[in-house]
Amino acid sequence: MNNHPALRENLYKDIPKLPQSRIVNVSMSFGISDVQDFDPDGDRAGKSIAWPNISKAVLARDDYRCRVCGNGSLSTVDGTSDYSKLHFGLEVHHIIPRKDGGSDSFRNLISLCEECHHKTFSGGYSGVPVGKERDLFSFGKTFLFALPADSIDLYSGNIRNATLEDYDRVFDSTQNRYRVVPIPNSRMKISIAELVVDDYRKLVSAIMRDHEVKDYITVETKAGNVSLKVRTLIDENSDLLV
Repeated sequence: MNNHPALRENLYKDIPKLPQSRIVNVSMSFGISDVQDFDPDGDRAGKSIAWPNISKAVLARDDYRCRVCGNGSLSTVDGTSDYSKLHFGLEVHHIIPRKDGGSDSFRNLISLCEECHHKTFSGGYSGVPVGKERDLFSFGKTFLFALPADSIDLYSGNIRNATLEDYDRVFDSTQNRYRVVPIPNSRMKISIAELVVDDYRKLVSAIMRDHEVKDYITVETKAGNVSLKVRTLIDENSDLLV
């Protein structure tokens, strides 16, 4: 059971997924129909896009900020001509390096600041930088977890309310069930709990008795004016279980 993807810790999956509205806006701005967020496992099979185009689109997709630490400094660099160049202090990083067959595709690219990008070198490009926090998978690690609406009774601790943007619950007549799917500019209420890894694994194992769980992702929610990173289970259709 512990080998199930939803029970395996993955640093890339702790980075919140982008809202669907951002994906749509970048697609329209760059005239690229298949804009996607990065995939935690990277991508070897995806269709590569010319580097001058894909690198600019990835920076715009990631809002010109490091997806790990959130930094993004804009400055000007004087050139040899009469023009100055904009410098964002960011680099577009291949999750699977080119030398290992990684593609120049949206699923394989992520924006990192120079400091975070440099830290990946120490791991042989084998993951996102963690700085001094090497023991991220210990049972003491805590995070927020979105409880599936029909599984709240499995949790006896404190529950908080939050708002999830760009998702909504819709009825799928072909499958005769409700699904939580990306819908730009939508808002829905969800219930979240703060868990340590050990309690998370026990709770997810119980949820799996009633749901076909595929994996987990991290989304950004709001509680009042505060933004929160929340771990969320997804089913076999990649729909959120909230």
